[in-house]
Parts: sequence; C-alpha cells; structure tokens
Amino acid sequence: MDLKVLSEAQVEHFIEYGYVKLPEAYPREKALAVQNYVWQQVEKQGVLRNDRSTWTIPRVHLREAYSTPVFQECATQRLADAIEDLIGRGRWAKRDSYKMDGWGWWPVNFSVGADKPWDVPIGGWHWDGQQFRHYVDSPDQGLLLLCVFSDVAEHAGATVVAEGSHNLIARYLQQFPDGIEHKTALNDFRTSHPWIAKLVGHSADGEQIDEVNRIEQFMSTYTDADGTRLRVAEATANAGDVFLCHPFLYHASAQNLSGIPRFMCNRTTPLKERMNFHRSDGAYSPVELSIRQALKIND
Repeated sequence: MDLKVLSEAQVEHFIEYGYVKLPEAYPREKALAVQNYVWQQVEKQGVLRNDRSTWTIPRVHLREAYSTPVFQECATQRLADAIEDLIGRGRWAKRDSYKMDGWGWWPVNFSVGADKPWDVPIGGWHWDGQQFRHYVDSPDQGLLLLCVFSDVAEHAGATVVAEGSHNLIARYLQQFPDGIEHKTALNDFRTSHPWIAKLVGHSADGEQIDEVNRIEQFMSTYTDADGTRLRVAEATANAGDVFLCHPFLYHASAQNLSGIPRFMCNRTTPLKERMNFHRSDGAYSPVELSIRQALKIND
C-alpha cells in the first residue's frame, strides 16, 4: 500500500475500528490561533473569554465556515496526504481547493451536561450526511474529519464514537440499492441491531428501556453474532490533532465536565466518483477495503 503519512498499523486500526487519530495534523500554535479567531466570533454572542459569568450557555453553535489565512495554515500537506492514504490517491474531489475551503460549523461546548456525572450518551447518535441521499458506495463523504483546536481530556466534551459501527452501517445501507434519505436511515437504524438499540435507549423492537451502568456496558468490548467488535470510546485529543473517521462511523456529542470550552469542527472529503468494491486492478482504498470486509466481499 502506497502510504505517505499513516503507518500500516494505523490503517489497520482505521479498518477495524472506523477511525484513526492523526497527531499534530497541523501545528499546535496554528490550532490555538484558530481557537483565538473562533473565540472572537463567540464573543459576538455575548460570551466573553475573560468573564466566566457570561458563560451561561452550555453550547455556543456557530453555524458558519471560515477560510481566512489562519484556517488555511491548518490545511497542511501532512493532513491532506493522510486523507489520501485512506480514500485513495487522486480520488479526492476537492484536493485542489483544499486550502481555500471553509472550516465549520462550530459547536463550542462550554458545559454540556455539567450538572450531572459523565455517562455514555443516549441521544444524538448519528453518522453524518443530512445533505445527500445515502448509498453504501456514496461518494459524498469520503471521510469525516473531526478537527480539534483545544486540548480535550476525558469527560471534557470529546466526541464519543462507536468503534466497529461502520461495519453495521455498511451492512444496513447495502439493503437499499436505490439509496435512502439520511433522516429515514437514522431512525430505522436505531433498532436494526441489538447493541445499537440498547445504546440509544431502546430494545430491539423499539420499546424504550432504562439502562444502568452504561459506562461499563458500552465502554467494554462487545462482540456480536457476526464477530463485529463494538465499543464506545472518547475521542480525546490535543490541539492540532485530527480524527480521520469512516463516513459510516456512528458518533455523538458528549458532556463537558472540565470547565474548559472545547473547540472543534467537522470537515468532509468528497470523492470524485462512487466507491468501487470490485476493482479489476485490486487498487482498493482502505475505506473500500473496510466496506468489502464488512459486506464479506471476497472476489
């Protein structure tokens, strides 16, 4: 495999778990410069950096994307090459405009859920893509990037991810050769697998249930009947790190008990054309390999 940034072990981690962390995808000082810029936008909402008495909103959501020079400096060669390590060299639809594309949106998590002990969330679980129809070979996403601009420790607002869930979603989407709308898919998928149903607080038949000890239940590895290993993990990181996530990775926002605002945004990397799970030359990207493996394609 022609890899420029990632190691074989990192690629294997991505295929098995549905994500891999790229440390220092852009320099820490550049990440903190972005954080300063975003703080300026937050302060326009009346939430002042140096006055904690104004931090009365648990989450400030900036529904904007920015492409000023401070953001362009985070569009590093290292990050771009790591993206192509996973989606395939020359298959990224926007590689040429990568530096100029906007970074956003910004759910700045100040204190979501800080009034109660940290737990694995029940609500908010999803995979991204509300703007397009979903197919198992959709080109619209390529990868989901979780771009981090502040240090995020445990229980400090880190995104929670369901390791292995990309396999379940690939199998789910395979049932819809004509595609399925994102909202419909999210609602239907919730009860399509017993572990997922319990994760979102339902039984397999859709009945709402009360869960106890969710941390122990979901943050320990569970292996289903098909041999898929599933586990919830916190995507903790340092400013400058990026999580390269499978487009089908199930994830959710989480509580921030730290008292420190968390700054991050999502980016997509659309493909030039649909994924191909039957390449005559065998030149599969790791994303394609992961889906072939989930669907048990062996040709």
